[in-house]
Amino acid sequence: MKNFINKPNIVKRWILFLYSTLSLILTVIYIAFNHTFFKVDWQRYDIDGTYRGKVDEILKHGVFWINGNLTAINSSLLVLLLAIGAILSLLIFYLAWHNLATRTWTPILCFVGFLIPLIVHGDGNILKSLIIGYIFILIGASVSIQALRFF
Repeated sequence: MKNFINKPNIVKRWILFLYSTLSLILTVIYIAFNHTFFKVDWQRYDIDGTYRGKVDEILKHGVFWINGNLTAINSSLLVLLLAIGAILSLLIFYLAWHNLATRTWTPILCFVGFLIPLIVHGDGNILKSLIIGYIFILIGASVSIQALRFF
C-alpha cells in the first residue's frame, strides 16, 4: 500500500523527462518526414557560375532543412509540443519550489530549452535552434530527476 501512495511522486519526478523524450522523438519523426536535403554537384559548382551562386545561397542555411520558413517554426505540431513542454516545465518548477527538499532551478533549464526554438529567429536554419533547445531540455530533464527525488 505504501508503494501505491508514493506513485504520484514518482510520476511528478519523471513526467518532465518522459515528456521531453517523447517530444524529441516526435520532433525527429516530423523532421524525417518534412525535410529537404540538397545534393551538390561539386564538379558543376566549380565550372558553372550561376550554379555556384545558387548553391552558395543554399549552403548559407545548410544542406538539410525543414520545409517551410527557414528562420521560424511554422508547424503547429512542433509549436504545440514546445509550448506544452514549456508550460509543463513551469508547472513542475512551481510545484517543486514550494517544497524545501526539492527547491531546484532545473525545470527552468527545460523551460528555456523549450523556448529557444520558439523565440530565436536567426538567419540560419531552424534545425540549429531545435538542436540547441533539445540539448538544454534533455540536460535539464535528466538533472531534474535527481533533484526532485523527494518531490
